Amino acid sequence: MNAKFALAGLLVAGAVIGSVITSALRAQSSPPGYVVAEVAIHDMDVFTKEYAPKLPATLQPYGGRFLVAGGKLTAVEGDVPQRFVIIAFDSVDKGRAWYDSPAYQELVPVRQRASKTTLFIAEGRTN
Repeated sequence: MNAKFALAGLLVAGAVIGSVITSALRAQSSPPGYVVAEVAIHDMDVFTKEYAPKLPATLQPYGGRFLVAGGKLTAVEGDVPQRFVIIAFDSVDKGRAWYDSPAYQELVPVRQRASKTTLFIAEGRTN
């Protein structure tokens, strides 16, 4: 009888370990996603008071993190945008889910009222 319980326990443990390994491998195969924005602000007051302070809270549920946001830009070729932002996500799908989220969609009209923005999601490399 104990041998049956031991075998059942080993089978359950094996299934759990297999599930964890499969999830880890799937996570590794999904390339990161980057939301990239070039922003020209024409109403700094609205942008800094109504948009920028509320943005970080919308990123948190999707694991978004700023890589570049408002730092110094140095022209090498062409013109430097007024503001350049890169937000990293674990995947393009998570980046898109953040953009489509009700929390961020509430901020879109505010951003559009205060600035002209080019915004896109780029798929990163997995290596």
